[in-house]
Amino acid sequence: MKKRYVASASALLLAGAAVIPSGASAEVATKNLQAKYNNIKVLYNGYQVSTPIEPFIVDGTTYIPVRMMAGVFNKDISWDGVNYTINVTDRPDPALQAQLAAKDAEITRLKNQISSLEDEIEDLEDELDDKDSKDGDIKDLEDELHDEFIDYFSAFDFEDIIVKGDEDEVEITIELDGYDYLEDWEDLSKSKIEAFVEDIVEAVWDWKEFEDADVIGVVVDIDDDDYELIEFEGFAKNGDIELDGKVIN
Repeated sequence: MKKRYVASASALLLAGAAVIPSGASAEVATKNLQAKYNNIKVLYNGYQVSTPIEPFIVDGTTYIPVRMMAGVFNKDISWDGVNYTINVTDRPDPALQAQLAAKDAEITRLKNQISSLEDEIEDLEDELDDKDSKDGDIKDLEDELHDEFIDYFSAFDFEDIIVKGDEDEVEITIELDGYDYLEDWEDLSKSKIEAFVEDIVEAVWDWKEFEDADVIGVVVDIDDDDYELIEFEGFAKNGDIELDGKVIN
């Protein structure tokens, strides 16, 4: 059964902290209002919400308890009686905060991972640049030794001079085509071969990039399965140069 009551302004003010008017007009006054109670229900997602103060209608506007609705929407509410202000704030949500904290931790982890990968990429690029620079030095050394020593002996030319290594150790392979020049090689005096070995090792040490490098070299006969005709070494630490295991300088 429908009920209708007249509520005084003082009664409405007492309920001011607990109801929300749909209008937004700000007015300081005392009025007698006619409130209509009609067993109004509040449903949230189809479920009835318990209302400690029964909703009512005044001049076509429905008033419901603001504290009750704040609870429905997970909000905190307070009444400032000095300034006549209702303060509505978000209520902490532990589950949501935990999710946000987990997301923040994941973002931090990913940022750290990205930073680490960027550092690794930078290191690899530096290593690649350094390798390219060293490879370039070795290639330049190879070109120089090729130009200077490929025709070192007047009786024949070497087939090729191959250089590998780095600033710590340089490996030289000198190829002789024994089919055409083995006899000419064997006709060389020991002193000429020693001079050749000393000159090519010292040519390596003349390069600033390889002045501290040990030198390992061979002369091979490519016509005889790379048979080693001689083997030589240069030791940068003491400057000794060896031919077939014997110091020659």
